[in-house]
Amino acid sequence: MKAPNLNEVWFVLPTANAENCAKNLPLWRDMGYKIAVLQDRVRFDVEADRVVYADQYPGWPGTVNQLFREVIPETCDVFVAAGDDMRPEPNIPASELAEQFFDHFGGTFGIMQPHGDDFEHTKEFCGSPWIGRAWAERMYRGSGGMCDAYTHHWADDELFWISTCMGRLWSRSDIAQYHDHFRRNGEPMPNYWRESVLAQDERDTLTFIARAASGFPGHEPLWPSTEEPAPAFDRDIFRVRYKGRGDDYWKMFYGRSDTRQEADRLLEEALRSCVELGDRRIAVFGAGQHTRKAGNALAFTNAEIIAIVDDNPALIGQRMWNFPIVTMKEALALELDALILSSDAHETRLREAAEPLQQNGVRIVGLYTPDTAVQTEHKLETAE
Repeated sequence: MKAPNLNEVWFVLPTANAENCAKNLPLWRDMGYKIAVLQDRVRFDVEADRVVYADQYPGWPGTVNQLFREVIPETCDVFVAAGDDMRPEPNIPASELAEQFFDHFGGTFGIMQPHGDDFEHTKEFCGSPWIGRAWAERMYRGSGGMCDAYTHHWADDELFWISTCMGRLWSRSDIAQYHDHFRRNGEPMPNYWRESVLAQDERDTLTFIARAASGFPGHEPLWPSTEEPAPAFDRDIFRVRYKGRGDDYWKMFYGRSDTRQEADRLLEEALRSCVELGDRRIAVFGAGQHTRKAGNALAFTNAEIIAIVDDNPALIGQRMWNFPIVTMKEALALELDALILSSDAHETRLREAAEPLQQNGVRIVGLYTPDTAVQTEHKLETAE
């Protein structure tokens, strides 16, 4: 076995966001990484060692495989794959982490995922993996380190389960690569995300469900040694540990009942109306089943949702759809423009409980009952 090169670690990513690159790529450079970028829909100056241009977006796993084949030199034995909104582990330089990687696996056939940042349950997938050269060269019968059947979502879930069930995942909660995601920051969804990622979300989800059910066909590695068998995917580990995350996600967002669709539609319309009326800071009142049913509207909106308000003390301090759940008293300090009542069974009660906010100038928006006179006046004033 050749001695590894621990002094050359590459960070590879697709990007269509100049602001994210300007903010985050220097952080990777400072920690000792070289950077390779693929740009498809836009062109802009970026602080990278190599920039590759594409006529159309090959998807995140496709980008990772392409940059490994075309850009990363043979002198690099381990690289990191993520997006332009990811930041490096801030306390350990790239070369030291590469040394730890090699020592742990005794080579470069493996995946190391920093799981110290658990934004949106990232401990269940590999959203910013360290990929060893041998893994990238051998997996999927030599076609790349990640499955490029996905555009974006679920490729990291497949990587998690394959590496886990082959005994080649090192999940590390002691190091963190912070995900500076727009949902985490309460920012609107970028258009490129909507067009490139969201548009393919259901297809990617169904791809994962089908591939998971059949043991992720085609993932098998090329193996140079006839004396030692290649690591095999242990389906028993998958059966015991996999809890149906993909199926649950599809049912939640795409396999919805009539009542779920109605709740989702009404909340989506209310949020769109708030944006059109110029409401910049919006909260949703009700952290019950109705808001759970309407998760699609909350996850994929351009409205600036500040919080979810609820009067159940057991829920305060928790999060729903990654929005903080706060009390009515806390909501009074949030400088809200609008509060949407999210309940089909208790809208009248919620409207009464929201009176302190209405008296404070917050517009109260009902989904199932007409707006109050105060709200109607607000709309007329806005229209004028």
